Amino acid sequence: MLAVVPVLALGLSACGSSIGEDELESQVAGTLESRFGVAAGVSCPGDLEAEVDATTECTATDIGTGEEVVLRITVTSVEDDTAEFDIAPVD
Repeated sequence: MLAVVPVLALGLSACGSSIGEDELESQVAGTLESRFGVAAGVSCPGDLEAEVDATTECTATDIGTGEEVVLRITVTSVEDDTAEFDIAPVD
């Protein structure tokens, strides 16, 4: 489905200390579609803390083929109301 996804930036939730699960899933799915042309359903286990090096693993399912890929999301920086993070497939 993908090899490596560049850094993404997300707005933080109203509380300012995490990226909401729904927002995270939406942004990851949108990135997969815009960068790779893959329409995927994305499922994450919960909110992602807005702290550098915080990680979570989400599952992306290719809507066309049903192929599943586990993705590791890692926060790389947090500034003001924006968190940047990397997405990489889990080996």
